[in-house]
Amino acid sequence: MTIKRVNTSTSRKTLSARRGSATKKDLEDFKKEILHQFHIISEGLIDQIKLLAEGHSGIIQRLDRTDTRLEGVETKLDRVETKLDRVDTRLDGVETRLDHMARENERQHEETRALVKLSFSELDKRISNLEFQVKELQEWRKQVEARPRI
Repeated sequence: MTIKRVNTSTSRKTLSARRGSATKKDLEDFKKEILHQFHIISEGLIDQIKLLAEGHSGIIQRLDRTDTRLEGVETKLDRVETKLDRVDTRLDGVETRLDHMARENERQHEETRALVKLSFSELDKRISNLEFQVKELQEWRKQVEARPRI
């Protein structure tokens, strides 16, 4: 785009030469020249505005495509969130079961310890009783061996 400058120097010379005698024709020519220059400038502006409009149209199309892609991503994220909620719920159930199993295991451990303690107590009594009986048998054997034989 080229913008022509109004040749004001020639118009000024013409006007200054005839300052007192500017005719309607001179003013009409000056007006036509200004209008011509205005049309040239306005055409350039219109071309630039059209270019801007095309650029904006392209940007709007890209934004629409980006918006569509983001909606797809949002849909996928919603599905992932739903799945994670289900996993979280299942993990809560597993945690509850593990807590129950841990309590049951502890209860059974305590019962086993109590039974072992009781069994050791019973075994200790039986061993003590057997030791006592062995001691009595040894004393009886010594007495039998110490008797004179007939």
